[in-house]
Amino acid sequence: MQHEGNNAKAPRRSNKAVVCQHDRVIVYASMWTPGEQQFYAFTLIDVVMAELPEHWRVGILYDIGCQIHRSALKWDLLPQWMPCIIFAISVFHAYGHQWVCQLWYHPRKGDVWGLMDGEGCERLWSDLRCLIPNLRVSGYHRYPPPKHLPGDHSKYI
Repeated sequence: MQHEGNNAKAPRRSNKAVVCQHDRVIVYASMWTPGEQQFYAFTLIDVVMAELPEHWRVGILYDIGCQIHRSALKWDLLPQWMPCIIFAISVFHAYGHQWVCQLWYHPRKGDVWGLMDGEGCERLWSDLRCLIPNLRVSGYHRYPPPKHLPGDHSKYI
């Protein structure tokens, strides 16, 4: 995908992170397409679960945790990990979901979540917001062509 407007050559990217219950980053990924597409979530779950002992139970608090759970069951995704995973919706997003979803996936309704709110990534992005203006305009056009290369530099851009 390409940006609209002045910087048409720069690809659109977005970031996704997996944080633990203490809001520490476990996995940080740069993605080629923006948005919350499910295949990114399944890939990150697979990466994290592959590094953990098989007997660990892992809770996944995610804005669309109900959809991820439903898709995993419907399409038989992550079959080796599903017995170890407990899904929930982050607290602030739960109220926007259907009533059945709130009852089944709200973290306050389960006994494994304690007082976690599932907003660790939101706090991470809030902490990193000071980097956004500088990184938004980063790209090939900010760096002058190398002076030591002979000839036309435009073919390297």
